[in-house]
Amino acid sequence: MASLVSVRACLSALQLTSPSLLHCSFKLKIYSREKPHVNIGTIGHVDHGKTTLTAAITKVLSETGGANFKTYEDIDNAPEEKARGITINASRVEYTTANRHYSHTDCPGHADYIKNMITGTSQMDGCILVVAATDGQMPQTREHLLLARQIGVKQVVVFINKADAVNDNEMVELVELEIRELLTEFGYDGENAPVVIGSALCALENKQPELGVNSILKLLECVDEFIPVPARDLTKPFLLPIDSVHSIPGIEMFHKSLERGEAGDNMGALIRSIKREDVRRGMVMVKPGSVQPHQKIRAQVYILSKEEGGRHKPFFPNFIPTMFSLTWNMNVKVDALHGKEMVMPGEDVSIDLVLRVPMVLDEGQRFTLRDGNQTIGTGIVTEILPMDPNYKFFKN
Repeated sequence: MASLVSVRACLSALQLTSPSLLHCSFKLKIYSREKPHVNIGTIGHVDHGKTTLTAAITKVLSETGGANFKTYEDIDNAPEEKARGITINASRVEYTTANRHYSHTDCPGHADYIKNMITGTSQMDGCILVVAATDGQMPQTREHLLLARQIGVKQVVVFINKADAVNDNEMVELVELEIRELLTEFGYDGENAPVVIGSALCALENKQPELGVNSILKLLECVDEFIPVPARDLTKPFLLPIDSVHSIPGIEMFHKSLERGEAGDNMGALIRSIKREDVRRGMVMVKPGSVQPHQKIRAQVYILSKEEGGRHKPFFPNFIPTMFSLTWNMNVKVDALHGKEMVMPGEDVSIDLVLRVPMVLDEGQRFTLRDGNQTIGTGIVTEILPMDPNYKFFKN
């Protein structure tokens, strides 16, 4: 069965018109659209301070009424996260600056939870790359930047964290130079990208204001200025990838009632006439008839080289990696290589892929390929192909 859930919706948004929903949500504060809404987040290697920075931003802005302070523990709130001291699931907070309203996603940096990071970055309009001054770039620094680029994040602001732990300014300058070169390598404007040096921990503990609070304020100024407000196409058919399932009273965002859900909103929606256990992450809510699930595609795929953290060896037809797109992931089989016997790391190729079961796919949709705990390639759907009804994914 295709993972597809349909709900009644208008072309560009969900309009809250049901009296019963209005009655259920009247106690919630109404979300205001006075400021433009932008989705950003923190990416980077594990333990470089992404969650600490997220907490520091809410603390600094809480002093001017722009946020509710969220501690590190509030953001990493799952029991396993608290036990291991790392972020596992992408967490979200909201805050406002003088110019904008932000939905901020704190992405996990640990290699074991890259699939959750992919879901987190898929919603971003821009991101903050967090790099520890004590380490410089590390494996997940590169992998997160690659994934951000692949899913279409066009602007990156860099925060060099833990500057209070480094006594040698030349070392911090070397880290900045290294990161600018890395940004350029991945197709960003490394020469002109804003780089802020500071300490999120100092901001949380009210120490060394220049490295602490002032660096957070400077970072937010850079985000306001460097990451543009994206153009939202409100004419396309409604599509909402489902990230998680909760019990809520109506249509809302960050526990505030939405009179109207628009493209770009991190929205929760109450669905009538369907059981909670029948809705799962990876499904999508769509305008009925606007999209269809597909099982076979042709795609243009770039396979990462060994130096980029990809495979060391080639792969052949019938190779089965995992595809990540929107909020779903699914095993896929390499069906055809179009005149090639094998694909070498570092090659850009056209290949046919068959999914284990049909999923929501369309031409132009981007995806990531992983093998075990390793990102091996990124691609874009170029054509939807007919599926042989007698095809067997797993052959005897």
